[in-house]
Amino acid sequence: MPQIEVKIRKIEKDPRNTLVIACPEPSLASVVTVEYIIDKLKMEEIGAIKITGVPPIITAVDGAAKLPYRLFYRKDLGLITIRQHVPIPMELYGQFIEKILDWAEENNIRRVIAITSIPAISETETDNVYFVTEEYYVEEFKSLGFQPIKDAIIAGAEAMFLDSVLSRSIVGALIMAESKVLTAIKKLVESGKVSSHRDVMYILGQTVGQLGPDVTAAIKLIRAISKLVNFEIPLDNLEEHARRYSSLVEKNLELWLRPQKEGASPLVY
Repeated sequence: MPQIEVKIRKIEKDPRNTLVIACPEPSLASVVTVEYIIDKLKMEEIGAIKITGVPPIITAVDGAAKLPYRLFYRKDLGLITIRQHVPIPMELYGQFIEKILDWAEENNIRRVIAITSIPAISETETDNVYFVTEEYYVEEFKSLGFQPIKDAIIAGAEAMFLDSVLSRSIVGALIMAESKVLTAIKKLVESGKVSSHRDVMYILGQTVGQLGPDVTAAIKLIRAISKLVNFEIPLDNLEEHARRYSSLVEKNLELWLRPQKEGASPLVY
């Protein structure tokens, strides 16, 4: 039976400490957001996560063998994040989240944030960043300039995250940016021009797989993280960074698409 082993060193207790996790989603904006901030902020590697009981996957970085799931830390900002070179298998995602939250509680991490992208909520896409959190913390996230989701049903990995974090002594939130890619697909589905799951997957493969992730959604997510850690993260070479990770994007997209059922979004509204 597959098991998840967490090998992460302890970090200093700091009331600012915030852990950011990318949710698996088809625009891959969240994956590239995490990749970008790790490299741009020159974050320090502090540990790794290993999945046993499944065929091993090792990534090579400048000749060094690395586990595909690694944690990084920027002490002066109190920012921790997880680099996922391969998506966590959905059947293990709940266990993965529980292990990460166990470590977060042991190290007095105050906030754990999952980031993702969604289709536009209204007729036109905006620069708004939306959130869902426990009732007690709604005002905190509104004060940062984020917009609360009014009425929605959340499913998939995002729901697994919220289900796990809301029962803990951690400020947990799902942060969502509107994606041009997902908005366009939603409109095609609503118009009847695209009706089958296979067609949706083909369009995603052509757009994200060949052109790269939704950079506009990634920009919104990076700005959201800047607000969370009270530090302006530069955006000067994000598009170049996204292109540099094109092979990673293709691998992530292929694995993300494989287990999906009808629909491209975890959010129904």
